[in-house]
Amino acid sequence: MLSRRHILNGFLATVALSPTLNACATGPASNRDQTQPLAEPIAFSEWQDSDAGYAFYPTDKLDIQVPSAPELNRQATVGQDGRISLPMAGQVMAAHKSVPQLEADIAKAYAPYLRNPSVNVLPTDTPMRVIVGGEVKGGGWIDMSGDMDALQAVMAAGGFTPAARRKEVVIIRRGPSGKAMRRVINLQNVIDGRGGELFAIRRNDIIFVPRSNIAEAGVWVQQHVNDLIPSGIMTYLLYNSN
Repeated sequence: MLSRRHILNGFLATVALSPTLNACATGPASNRDQTQPLAEPIAFSEWQDSDAGYAFYPTDKLDIQVPSAPELNRQATVGQDGRISLPMAGQVMAAHKSVPQLEADIAKAYAPYLRNPSVNVLPTDTPMRVIVGGEVKGGGWIDMSGDMDALQAVMAAGGFTPAARRKEVVIIRRGPSGKAMRRVINLQNVIDGRGGELFAIRRNDIIFVPRSNIAEAGVWVQQHVNDLIPSGIMTYLLYNSN
């Protein structure tokens, strides 16, 4: 049986959740003794700035076209286990695959049944959202209206609370290796007009505003993991390494 830490690491690596989110999973941190240092509960991989490009996530919808066998054309939804179902070929992993990668995988799945199959995949419904939590006035899932930076995401979540540590805002993102990465940015400098980084966020990033310690990001995820991860997504985390 996988430990709770393995499940948490799987969650952070996936960063792809159900549209539903319990409201209690966000908002100001509870009062606690701020003199007690927080231990880091999750090991993050080294941050990489390389752009992995678009990738599919659970609940995404897509059109699949097979020019040589139009009877196989269909609309599909990426399941909570990360897979799509195909006639004859069965299930194919779609989560975290780019369009060209998924096209190649579907063509490979159809190869035993078709001669030199060619496949076209078109994303049709891909919710663009991020999660904002911690010391913000109204966090949760935030819809991205086009390109968005970290400060805009915080403002869309109602802005900072008075207790927010604006100099150490945490960004958590799934890295190219599939492991979670963490980066700390200073939004106070941006607000004060002293430079700073207008950090561009990506789909399914987590933006966490701590009260006193950046380790709160991992603690926050640990405390609210049951609210954040639906049971279907849990199956994907436990039984799939893609």
